[in-house]
Amino acid sequence: MSFFLFKSILAVFFLITALIALLSMLTMMGKTEKKISPTTLRKMHKTSGFLFLILLLVISYFCLKYWMKVGDQASTRAVFHGVLAFALIIIFFIKVVVVQFYKQFLKFAPVLGILVFCFAFVVFSTSAGFFLLKTLRASPASTEGSLLPLASNKISGRAERGAALYRDKCCSCHYSDREDTRLGPGLKNLFKKEKLPHSGRPATVENVKEQLIRPIVAMPSFAKLSEQEMEDLLEYLKIL
Repeated sequence: MSFFLFKSILAVFFLITALIALLSMLTMMGKTEKKISPTTLRKMHKTSGFLFLILLLVISYFCLKYWMKVGDQASTRAVFHGVLAFALIIIFFIKVVVVQFYKQFLKFAPVLGILVFCFAFVVFSTSAGFFLLKTLRASPASTEGSLLPLASNKISGRAERGAALYRDKCCSCHYSDREDTRLGPGLKNLFKKEKLPHSGRPATVENVKEQLIRPIVAMPSFAKLSEQEMEDLLEYLKIL
């Protein structure tokens, strides 16, 4: 399972807990007859809020690791996502402090709760939601179509083995027959460029290998590939 998929699954549960907390709060505040007892609603709100906090901390940990890797290479969307996530954390902890220690401001807690959900939804949309939509758009048919056919005269020996590795490990995120972005940049003409996408390093075999082993942007590491597999994959990338 890729880093992005794992983080997106966590984010789905994160959004669900935020929604449960919001709905239980709004139901408690409602003037109409309640089908669920106030005690049960309070327990639901407290439990979902606790799970929301746990998921927020876990996802934040992975995001911090991502930012440490990416540095100033982050995309505009990632920067926007990070700023919103930081604002979400601040608002959430303000709400917790108000509820726990400043009861005189308790009337503002519902507004803060609504803001927490709104920010959680936007943060989810700019990261996990974006990733899931991109994944759904990447149909199996288009995946196969993005790989140079093995019957091509351009492929033989090591490059053919590299093509099989590319199909297994790279095709779901990178096109090989175009430069358009899928989940990652298209790799057509990779070694004909002056610089590599995102990292800005010179397009050399050494730098491509370094990117595969220690990615500078968010992509899984392929350090576990054997030396032969790495050479085969690089041989295929050279003919794109």
